[in-house]
Amino acid sequence: MIDALAKISVERAVLPSSLLERKIHALRQRHVLVAALTGLSMAAVVSIELLALAMFADWWLDLAWGLRLLSLLAQAAVLGFILIRYVVRPMVWQPDQDELALLVERHRPEFRSRLIAAIQLARPGAVPPGASGELARALIEDTERFAQPMDFRRVVSLERLRKVGTLAVIIPLIALLGFWSGRQTCTVLLRRVLLSHEPVPRKTQVIVPDGHKLIGRGDNVRLEAFAEGIIPGSGKLVVHYRGRRPQEFPLEQNRDNRRNFGRTIENVQDSFSYQIFLNDGTSPVFEVRTIPRPTVAAIECEQISPTYTGIKPARRALGDLTLLAGSVLKLRVTATKDLQAALLRLVGPEIDLPLQLNESDPRMLAGEFTVPKQGLTGFSVQMLDTENMESRDAAVYRVEIVPDKAPSVRITYPDRKEELVTRYATMLVGFAAQDDFGIAKLRLHYKVDTVDNGAEKIVELDLEDQRPLRLTRRYPWKIGEFTPLLAEGSTIEYWLEATDINDATGPGVSRTEHQLAKVVSQAEKTADLLNRASDALSGISDAALDQERLNRSLGAIIREKVGAP
Repeated sequence: MIDALAKISVERAVLPSSLLERKIHALRQRHVLVAALTGLSMAAVVSIELLALAMFADWWLDLAWGLRLLSLLAQAAVLGFILIRYVVRPMVWQPDQDELALLVERHRPEFRSRLIAAIQLARPGAVPPGASGELARALIEDTERFAQPMDFRRVVSLERLRKVGTLAVIIPLIALLGFWSGRQTCTVLLRRVLLSHEPVPRKTQVIVPDGHKLIGRGDNVRLEAFAEGIIPGSGKLVVHYRGRRPQEFPLEQNRDNRRNFGRTIENVQDSFSYQIFLNDGTSPVFEVRTIPRPTVAAIECEQISPTYTGIKPARRALGDLTLLAGSVLKLRVTATKDLQAALLRLVGPEIDLPLQLNESDPRMLAGEFTVPKQGLTGFSVQMLDTENMESRDAAVYRVEIVPDKAPSVRITYPDRKEELVTRYATMLVGFAAQDDFGIAKLRLHYKVDTVDNGAEKIVELDLEDQRPLRLTRRYPWKIGEFTPLLAEGSTIEYWLEATDINDATGPGVSRTEHQLAKVVSQAEKTADLLNRASDALSGISDAALDQERLNRSLGAIIREKVGAP
C-alpha cells in the first residue's frame, strides 16, 4: 500500500527546468549589470555637470564659503540619490523569476504565457492533488524546446545604457579638455568648490594683506591692496558704513610699486566694511573696527625724598613736579579702559619701566621711578587694553630735577695765597664749610715738593661724629711734626676738600683753591712779620690822616651852610 502511494507521489511531482533557470539567471545578471552601469554613467554625467555648474557660478558670483558648502552638500545629495536609486537598489532588490519571465514574454509574445506557467508549475505544491502532473511536465518540456534557441539576455534593452554611456564618455573628455586648457583657473575653482579659502581666479588677482583692521577712534587708516596678473591703471574702494549709503573712492597707484594701490581715510569715527576692485578682480569684504584708545583718567604722585635728607613723603601735583635728584616718585594711575599691560616711559633717558596692574581692577596701575641726577625731562604712560589697542600721543608730564648741591668750603686763614712758615711752626688753617643736608667728611690735602717727589697726602679733619650743616674752625697744622723736618726752601701746596652726606646721587665733593706755604728760616720769618706789622701801621696812619681831612671838609661845609665867618 505504501509503495503504491510513493509511486503515485513521484508521478505527480513536477521538477523545475534547469534550462529555464539558467536562462532566467543569465537574464537577471544582465538586467542588474545594465542597470548598475546605467546608474554609474548617470552619476558620472550629473556629477561632472553639477561640478562644472558650481565652478562657473563661483567664478561668476564669487560665492561665500557658506554658499559653497551648501552647493557641495547639494551635489553630494544628488550623487547619493542617483547611486542609491539606480545602482544600489537594482543590486539589492533584484527582480524575481516571475518578473523576469513576464519581461521575456513582453518582448517575445510567442511564448503565450507558457514561460511564466512553466516556472510557476514547477514550484512545490503548484499542482494540486488530483490534477494531472503529466500535463505540467509536458508544458515545461514544450517551453524548453521553444526557449532552447533563444537568448533571454537580449530582452534587456541597451539603448538607454548606450546613450547615457556615450554621454559618460564624451562629457568627461570635454570636461578634461576644458580643465586642461584653463588648468590654472580651473584648479583654483575646483579647490574652492571643495571649500578652499583661495580667492576666485581673475585676470587681476586682488591681494589685501592685513584686511581686517582694529583702529583707534579718530585715527587715520590706510587701506592697501596688491594686484597680480594684469596690472590696471586705477582701482576703486567701496566703503559701507552701517545705516548709510556706500561710498566710492578712487585708489592711488604707488609710483614706486605699480602693483600697490591704496587709500587713506582720515579721522575715522565709526566702524565700516570695505571692498577693493582692481580690473575684474574683487577682494573679499573686510571690516575696519574702531574703538576708543586707552587714556589716563587720573594720576596720583607721591615723592619719597632720599633718606639722608630727613624729609617726609609728600603728595605732589602733576603741574609741580620739581623733584630732588635721588627721590623716588610713586605713581597711582587710573585708566579709562581695562588694560592687559602698561609701562612708564621716562623722557630723556628713554627708559621703559613696567607698571603693575591691579588684579581686582584692571584699570588701576601702580609704579615708581627714581629721579636721576640729570637728563630726565618728564614721563608718559603707555597702555595696552584687553582688545590689543595701544594708547597713542600720550601726555608727557614734565619733571624738573633739583640737584643736591655740593657743599661749599673756603679757607678763611691764612688770607694770603702764599704764607711763610718755619720748620718748627704750627700754621693755623681756618676754614668755613656748609651744606644743605650735612657735611660727612673734611680733608686737608697737601703736597711738599721736597718729599716723596711731591706726592699728594691727606689729613682727615675730625668732625666728632657729627654731620653739621655749617662748620667754621681752625686747624693747627703742626709743620714741626713732619718726619724728617722739612728743609728750608720747601714749598707746601695745600687745599681743603669737603664731602656731603648724599648717598643717593652723590656724594657731592667740593675743593678750595690751592694755597702755598714756604718753609723759611727764623730770620726770614721775623723779617716777614716786621714787614707785615709795618704795613699795618702805615695803613693805620694813612687812615688817621684821611679821617682828619674828612673832618676838616665836614666843618667847612657846615660853616658855609650857617653863614659863619
